Amino acid sequence: MIRLLRWLLFVAPVLAVLPLFMAPRTGEALPLFARKYEMQCTQCHYAFPRLNPFGMQFRQNGYRMVGEKGSSPWESKEFPLSLVGNVGIQSLRTEQGDPLGGPRTHFTTSQFAQNAVEFHTAGTLGPNFTFHFDNNFVGPGGPLASGMAFLQLDDVGKDGCLNIKAGVYDAEIPYLSDSRKTTLNGYINPITLDGRGVELNGTRSGWTYAAGLINSDRSTGKPGSTSLNNLENGYVWLMRDIRGQLVTVRVATDRQDPRVAGKDASTHLIAQASAYLNHGRWALIPGYTFESFADEPDTIGVGTGSLDLHGALLEGMVYLDPNSRWLLTGRYEIRHVGISGVSATRGDDIQTALNLSYFVNPNAKIALDWTRASMRLHNSVEDNPTEPVTNEIQLYGHVGY
Repeated sequence: MIRLLRWLLFVAPVLAVLPLFMAPRTGEALPLFARKYEMQCTQCHYAFPRLNPFGMQFRQNGYRMVGEKGSSPWESKEFPLSLVGNVGIQSLRTEQGDPLGGPRTHFTTSQFAQNAVEFHTAGTLGPNFTFHFDNNFVGPGGPLASGMAFLQLDDVGKDGCLNIKAGVYDAEIPYLSDSRKTTLNGYINPITLDGRGVELNGTRSGWTYAAGLINSDRSTGKPGSTSLNNLENGYVWLMRDIRGQLVTVRVATDRQDPRVAGKDASTHLIAQASAYLNHGRWALIPGYTFESFADEPDTIGVGTGSLDLHGALLEGMVYLDPNSRWLLTGRYEIRHVGISGVSATRGDDIQTALNLSYFVNPNAKIALDWTRASMRLHNSVEDNPTEPVTNEIQLYGHVGY
């Protein structure tokens, strides 16, 4: 820990003086939709890439302004293409306990890391027809991997009360997203579902809602079965706008490979409640998750039971200056496995994240990020007696065009 603090004391002054050499210029190039509509990125983003309520509405409305029908990309002066890149220098310290009671050991690595190189194209194909495709490179020298690829038929119901989306997409609520977070590392609770299927969504009178049926990752079914239907995971969420404050509930089912002989599948249930509270320069997101895994074997290997997990997160963001240059993000998460009648490691997965970002312009930032991940076992003399504890610090740049 002392070495990490020394590293932090070294890079913090570097981060502080970088803005002096990277002052923003007028006429800076803006990302895809900001260029198209000739507006600043802050119109849609609280802090790039996280959306504000206006950006959430724009996304929900099929990348269109209110009342706009949509046009062909060939009618636009701007080619609908955006690039996102993220690269940094990482220091990762891992602590590991000795199961025989010996002293704890630690190991530290430092390296440059390419965290993201993504290509996005999105917009409208014509009146009431939305599209989005993206790809990204996985790691240094890694292959180009496919991402989202979906089409949406807008305004099936009057004024956007019903839209139909089909393809590959991130099934998530608008303000909680693994791809739009302002920290480097992702959430430990299930936030974004891997949507490969069909979704009905819409908005009306302050309510925004979605229901979908997407693919599961099952690979087996009943013994001797000659068919496997993977379009079987369902989800539904409902969000209420209360004077600019958002409250959401979501329920999803994940059909998994059967854990009991003779069954087609075993079920993983996810139920969540969260809120997006915001005012001026700050935003706060509290959330709670309940998960239940059916058909888990019991502690003596006879019969089955359910395994229940409880998760909670509290994420806060605040601009430290009136010019919206310095953003501080903090998040605490816990995923708790309680005492139950089935065999599982009892304990808490815990993640704490802090991020200090300086926005060179609305879609480019330099950031210092710290993430601590650990597991606390129940009924132990010492916290984390054998499980690893990791502390990651990274200084990185994040750019969108």
